[in-house]
Amino acid sequence: MSITTTPLGINEILTSALSDPQTAIVILIQFLLGLALGYISVKAIKYILAFIAILVLGTFLSIWSLGTSTTEVFKTLSDIIGIAKNFAIVLGLLTIGPISIGFIIGAVVALIKK
Repeated sequence: MSITTTPLGINEILTSALSDPQTAIVILIQFLLGLALGYISVKAIKYILAFIAILVLGTFLSIWSLGTSTTEVFKTLSDIIGIAKNFAIVLGLLTIGPISIGFIIGAVVALIKK
């Protein structure tokens, strides 16, 4: 005895999610948070890039001071990237989607509003 199921498409998932008022409100709030994040990020991009550059430089200095080679670190990072990809898949479309779309729209609005 086997049970066969067909995978749901994006349209079915979105229709199902938006039919529940609580889920629709959560998606709307996530979208608005992403919109704000994108807008603020574009306005503060030079500070964000400086922050990332400082973190990267500090990381490489720490690696160098510990005597570890960068190839060993990149080997470890490749394992972590695989785990991060699996984690992103688990989070799914409804968790990441609204914030990502809001972020992109917020970034575009901030660039246009300059």
